[in-house]
Amino acid sequence: MKAPKPIKEFNTLPTWIVSLGHPKVIGASISYLRAVALDFFLLQFLRKFKFTKTPIVHVDNPLDKKIPFNPRCIADYLGFVNYWIRPLALLIRTLGVKKAVPHLDRFYVNLKNAYKSAAKIYKFRLSTTDRPHYKRRIYFAGVHLLDPHYLCVPSLHITIVCLASAFLKNVFDQEDYTQQEKDAWNRELYEGAVRIAETVLYVKQHSVNCVSAALYMTSKVYPDLFSQKDALDFLDAMFKTRKDIPAADRDQVVKYMKDLFLQFCKESESCSDWTEPVKNWLIKTEKSADNR
Repeated sequence: MKAPKPIKEFNTLPTWIVSLGHPKVIGASISYLRAVALDFFLLQFLRKFKFTKTPIVHVDNPLDKKIPFNPRCIADYLGFVNYWIRPLALLIRTLGVKKAVPHLDRFYVNLKNAYKSAAKIYKFRLSTTDRPHYKRRIYFAGVHLLDPHYLCVPSLHITIVCLASAFLKNVFDQEDYTQQEKDAWNRELYEGAVRIAETVLYVKQHSVNCVSAALYMTSKVYPDLFSQKDALDFLDAMFKTRKDIPAADRDQVVKYMKDLFLQFCKESESCSDWTEPVKNWLIKTEKSADNR
């Protein structure tokens, strides 16, 4: 039997056409883009140009140094948009526009909720890390220009790839795909999500703290798609095949991220709102920095 066409080979154009041209999708896609503009870019630039005074907390961790800076990973980091756009094109091509449209509509609603949910933390405290002043690659210059780097906890990169992987796995199960197709595409999506999650640390756009907070948020905002076990399994998969991090260092990094994730989950049991454990952690981190 012929192997299924890899997701990476699907053209993104159908997704753009349907997302911005179909009457049953455009409302959700525009709402998502508005959330990106207001709850991601505007939040940062208002603070950068001192129109707002939201405190900025440095969220670096000593364990971040266990992961070497690798500028070659920037392409994977920047590829996270196509990461979810290509599988939507897959749905359009394999199911047809009519059957794919409801899935696209739901996905954009979920994407918007990711930005709105993260903004509940960002509006309380902005957060940043010490990223290298590396601009020898044009991609880095672009990232530094367009991203003031104030929205680290939680990492939307992490949340979005985990959401996309889990959401599409659910869609594949709902539709009449073969087991071979589902296995191949789910494996490609999961490995791609892990790779992108690793790159946010390799290119120093995030700290290990940002990863734990993002997985915690994902499990709280999308409990039917992404469970606590899914989050722990995801962390277990990180850096497993990498050769540039000693095994002992890798184990230490993963254990820390798992422990912090579980700490958030434990604290949330006595909280009225899922954001409280992360907000409390940011306040504690802020006070620790002030006392140094």
